Amino acid sequence: MDHFSRADVREALVDFLRGRWVSVQTESGFRRYLNGRPLRVRDELELEELLRSLKTVRTLYGTIEIYKRVESREDVYDEGNVLSVTPTWDIDSEIGNWRATVEVIREIVNFLNEEGIKNSVFIIWSGNGAHVHIHPLSISLDVNPLDIAWSITEYVRLKLESRVEEIRRKYNVEKLILANEIMPRRVFTAPLCFHRKLDVITVPILPEDLDDFDISWTSPGNFKFSRDWNKFSRGEADALAKRTYESIGGYPIMRRKGKRLEEMLWFNEPPDFQGL
Repeated sequence: MDHFSRADVREALVDFLRGRWVSVQTESGFRRYLNGRPLRVRDELELEELLRSLKTVRTLYGTIEIYKRVESREDVYDEGNVLSVTPTWDIDSEIGNWRATVEVIREIVNFLNEEGIKNSVFIIWSGNGAHVHIHPLSISLDVNPLDIAWSITEYVRLKLESRVEEIRRKYNVEKLILANEIMPRRVFTAPLCFHRKLDVITVPILPEDLDDFDISWTSPGNFKFSRDWNKFSRGEADALAKRTYESIGGYPIMRRKGKRLEEMLWFNEPPDFQGL
């Protein structure tokens, strides 16, 4: 709990989790509900209440969706309740190959820069790999937000697929995958948590700080991160969103129903669902 008592940690968690359906990994298992209601964090008071209620919190996650309200089970399954969805690339790697991971991040960042997205990208080091996010408020199109997030993520993934393979061969690593994991209620790691297994902190990083980044930034008790990681420019991603949506379309209709939340986690083995 000492870690979660830090003001900078609490601020980052609230900034990321506000409006999202929250999930929590504790020592006793994985939680997404409390007293029958979906977990949420609207402010530091709710974060404090959540930490106190669940006691042994290690990792927090938030859905790609930002909702108008998170009050009931119905709210988080209601497409009409979704305000925005966060385009996200999941780089699946190993912590020992962090330099290869950083090179893939640079490829994504450079591609987005060329598309005019310069002030609305942030990275969260997820433990073994990283998640590259476009701030959802940089998209202002009046189109289904899940469709937009999926099309942006898939378009860039396809464009960089061969380049990622070149980087994998360059570093001679077995595991280096750029994935599109956009689907309803998919969760990603919140900033400044502990990884659920590794002894590292999930630090947020801005693209301009990548040249200085070292894996030592993730060390508990001595971690470093980009303070202004949550910045964005409204509408900055609209041009790319429009082009990708027109190019490859929206979220595949066969998958729109989605899976159970526990099936959407990137755990290597099923979590212990105690108390759900």
